[in-house]
Amino acid sequence: MRVLVIGIDGATFRLMRPLMQLGYMPFLCRVEQQGALGTLETIYPPVTAPAWSSFMTGKNPGKHGVYEFLHRKRGTLEQIPVNAGMLGSETLWELMSKAGKRMVVVSVPLCYPPFAVNGTLMSDFLAPMGARDLSYPPELLKEVEGQFGEYLLYHKQVYTKDNVANVLAELEEHTAYRQRVAEYLLQRDPWDFAMVYFEGTDRLQHELWHVIDPTSPMHDKQEAAQYAERTRNYYRVLDDDVRKLAELALRQDPETTIVLMSDHGFGAIHKFVNFNIWLLKEGFLQLKQDIPTQLKHALFNLGFTPSLGYKLSMHFGFANLRLSQGMTNRNQILDWVRRGFLSFRNVDWARTRAFSSGNYGQIFVNLQGREPYGSVASDDYQKVCAEISARLYELTDPQTGAPVVAHVYEQSDVFWGEFVDDAPDVVFSLAENYKALGTLEFASNQVVEPAFGNSGDHRMDGFVGMLGTDIKRGVKIENANIMDVAPTILYLMGLPIPSDLDGQVLTAPLSDQLLMSAEILHGDALGARDQIVPDYSEEESEEVKERLRALGYLG
Repeated sequence: MRVLVIGIDGATFRLMRPLMQLGYMPFLCRVEQQGALGTLETIYPPVTAPAWSSFMTGKNPGKHGVYEFLHRKRGTLEQIPVNAGMLGSETLWELMSKAGKRMVVVSVPLCYPPFAVNGTLMSDFLAPMGARDLSYPPELLKEVEGQFGEYLLYHKQVYTKDNVANVLAELEEHTAYRQRVAEYLLQRDPWDFAMVYFEGTDRLQHELWHVIDPTSPMHDKQEAAQYAERTRNYYRVLDDDVRKLAELALRQDPETTIVLMSDHGFGAIHKFVNFNIWLLKEGFLQLKQDIPTQLKHALFNLGFTPSLGYKLSMHFGFANLRLSQGMTNRNQILDWVRRGFLSFRNVDWARTRAFSSGNYGQIFVNLQGREPYGSVASDDYQKVCAEISARLYELTDPQTGAPVVAHVYEQSDVFWGEFVDDAPDVVFSLAENYKALGTLEFASNQVVEPAFGNSGDHRMDGFVGMLGTDIKRGVKIENANIMDVAPTILYLMGLPIPSDLDGQVLTAPLSDQLLMSAEILHGDALGARDQIVPDYSEEESEEVKERLRALGYLG
């Protein structure tokens, strides 16, 4: 049995369903009619790096150790970009390689640095700019570039009013390139498992959601009239690219199972929420009382904030400076921002009980023995968590009076496993169309404010589709989680499922004949393995962080 997985980052029925009805995505309609299609719930937080990590391990972040694009070194406030070495559990690629299965893996996140597999592997966009160790075997990169030119990984274009055409052109170029490389590698060697990853949908929806969503507060009718059709056509072309890959695999072996999936969903952003400002106002976070901090705080209260500078740059068309050349200059600017504005450097940690760090406003208790300047004793930990949780439910939008926080979870209901000590302590989801702003510690002096920059962001509901001789026709997939995909693939390929995977085999879409003829095999637990902290230079680390920040991945 062969399996081809096509990952479509951020693909969502919020956009795809209307496009399917309008005829833009005929292959996805075919999957729905001839196979199975439905919603795929992702993990918390709904961020690309931990979500794909949970796909490839079948485990929650508490067991694989990747919670964000950035990993906070234990005992410090230092954050470094994650890569494949940070995965604290074996992956699908390793399990199948050990079982003698041959594979092709094309640019799936958390595949840098490349590692040995029984087949071929191309790395992903988390590689530092200029890296040349982008493939396994190492010589494959030269071969691919000899056929198709420079290996395209990095998106540089970002949205401004006068830059929509360039954003779309870059997305179209990257997607066409990825399609050609994937077709080449799928035909280069025999394979049992293959996965191809497209990130263009995620990029488009971050930058241009407002172009095709008339309910977005950033929607501009004139801009939409000019670019909405080209934006919709991107999905038509992508749908056809996916069809070509699926049909290639089916021509090679008609019994191949095709799996389509996204790592999370997507939706509009209307309002930003600044949780360090909320913690400051609620008294959980305290500032130093020295004169420089008091001066910064006074200016901060007057509106002298990083978000003001960003809005001005957007107004005057300078947003592309986010990705201008000269990493040293950008680092100097960021350092100046942290020195000139309020930052964690101005926090009085001895009096601070909690702080926020992360793409979704994750809150960490300033716990003694864990945090570098911990102030909360372990006996008080649960009390602080409970107090923050109760106050979060009281947080309302000052403009509408509506609750901002939809739900606060028990940490143990979301994360469990060997790496749970790295998890946020207070876990919550926001109401629809609200997004935590996590780019800088104190980006704005408002707890809730109108969104700016990216007009779309992640949601918990991704999608999954399955097509093949072992898949029922016309089945709606329900109650599926991204952690279920790995055990389902292992079952389809006749391999045992390790006992410590958190996901379950998705049996509903599978044919009765398959389920009756093939037993679900269970194997030993994989357990955890040591994380390998990336050995990036400061320049490389800051380059990756700045690229993620500019592309909207860091809040």
